[in-house]
Amino acid sequence: MNLAAPARPLARPPVAIQSEVDSNASSRYAQSALVLPLLTRSLSLLTLLLQDSAVDLELAGAVIGLDPALAFGTLQLANRDRGEGEDPIWQIPLAVVAAGREALQQLLQRAPRIECSGHMGKQTRLCRLASHAAARASVAHLLARELGNCIPRKAYLSGLLLDLPAMVRLVTPEISPAALLPAMCRALPAAMVRAAMGLADDDQEPPRDPLLAIGLIADAVLGAVAEPSSLPAALEELAAGPLWHCWQASSAEQRTFLLEQCCQLTTWARANLEDIDPWEFMARLERRNGWE
Repeated sequence: MNLAAPARPLARPPVAIQSEVDSNASSRYAQSALVLPLLTRSLSLLTLLLQDSAVDLELAGAVIGLDPALAFGTLQLANRDRGEGEDPIWQIPLAVVAAGREALQQLLQRAPRIECSGHMGKQTRLCRLASHAAARASVAHLLARELGNCIPRKAYLSGLLLDLPAMVRLVTPEISPAALLPAMCRALPAAMVRAAMGLADDDQEPPRDPLLAIGLIADAVLGAVAEPSSLPAALEELAAGPLWHCWQASSAEQRTFLLEQCCQLTTWARANLEDIDPWEFMARLERRNGWE
């Protein structure tokens, strides 16, 4: 794998990321933030990108956007000084600027690598959670773009972070969901927090929040793809299920066609997640049918 940032024309100019005015406060916050194990690739790539005098936000955002633990860590840093009543920063490029180079570098220095996290069984489960999260986020992005009622990039980030409670339980089982909730509320919009915490809820009511519904549909797609022998029946059941409350005007045929596209994207995402550079992965995801 090539760890060097590509030499290519940039869609927008790189941004000079200033060090925080109060570097001691930044250091204290970086030390207190919840840090989860990162993928070695994302840690190495972001370390390289932060060494440049001007950081390419497109490249940095792509690296962060494929690692749920790194995304959450960046969002925590970006929202550390958020005032009462202010909306949290959730856009990854803006979060990189708000977090600051020094705090991000400290986060990367503190964070363990997934591949070095405990016994082999834990490492495997963490890697699977990270891979599952990126694939589900990709499907959520497609669903939001095609269905509407939701910002695709917000749906992507929400899908990426749905496994955050599961990752925390695996790494630090002493932290309860109740203890995790304040950190999530500080770093994420309320809708994303509800989506992440609501995935595990056994709620019989159809979700009225499109962000949560898209996350649940995307997660169901990944589960269906994992069982190829029963895939047609699973898609038919999903298309007729209660998760489409926010898009009742869509027909079963339209839903099934969209779900089949989601299955194709899931297969592509899993096959290419580690084989192509993060910025190429995200660029193809942004293009309509760029992954076909």
